[in-house]
Amino acid sequence: MSEKDIEFGFLTLATKNDYLKAIGLALSIRVSNPGVPIAIACSNKVRPLVEPYFDYVIEEQAGLRGFIHKVYLDIYSPFKNTVFFDSDVLVFKPALPFVKAWQDNAYNAVGTYDNNGLSAFGLDRAAMREKLNKPKFVEIGGAGHAIFFKPGCTEIFEMARKISENYKEVSGGARYADEDAMNIVMTSMDIAPRSNDLPKDLHLTCRHLSARPNTIKMDARKGLCRFVYNDTGDIWEPCMMHFACNEAPVTYTWQLYLLFKKFNVSTKGLFTLGAMDFYELYIKPKLRCVANVFGLKKRK
Repeated sequence: MSEKDIEFGFLTLATKNDYLKAIGLALSIRVSNPGVPIAIACSNKVRPLVEPYFDYVIEEQAGLRGFIHKVYLDIYSPFKNTVFFDSDVLVFKPALPFVKAWQDNAYNAVGTYDNNGLSAFGLDRAAMREKLNKPKFVEIGGAGHAIFFKPGCTEIFEMARKISENYKEVSGGARYADEDAMNIVMTSMDIAPRSNDLPKDLHLTCRHLSARPNTIKMDARKGLCRFVYNDTGDIWEPCMMHFACNEAPVTYTWQLYLLFKKFNVSTKGLFTLGAMDFYELYIKPKLRCVANVFGLKKRK
């Protein structure tokens, strides 16, 4: 990267349950964004498992659990300009074009506006929009990414942390989700969600279910991801794919395996992780359905 380029780095989070995915993310970044530093925030127990694959390892805030870590990203990041990805993401293209294009907002996430219904975590969007006295409500649900710039982002994250501390009261009793907290912040501060494309059809994010069946060509070892987009029939070559909700466990595990082999990283535990994702996506819901049909209940 030349001195004229904007200095930035990648950031992710990891737990004992998903650190192998975080390593896969880092390896895909090494392929697609060579020379760009990568940081990870995790506990001291996870640190030795991930340290060889990251340029910076940051100790996570004590006493925090789950999604709430994501409203501390500005504190975790050692970079002035940060691209954050969830651990269950693979990156296929340079992220610098998005960093350059989105400097006018201190915080950026792809999304839309949605004034109706409940979020996946039970937030009443219409009620919240009225409470904030805004004409539109931001929706970045399941984003798995953010691009933010210091020092401007500090005010945004501080507001998200304040909302998170009193989330039950602010949200009207909804379950906590970092994306809903950021939806409230972005709506309050009139920060528009980003469209998922730039000139020349440069798309930042996608999901495996974004592709029409049997159209995906993917090889994370080569930075390759191409498919026919479900909604329009256009060819997409996104910067990254988010394998949220244990999505596409076979495809995802295979791509992780290929990356680990390319970089001579031990694959121990990788297929067990994939099998667990497969169980969560395909088997567990069926078992729950059978239990409901026969009136089976868990013992207390």
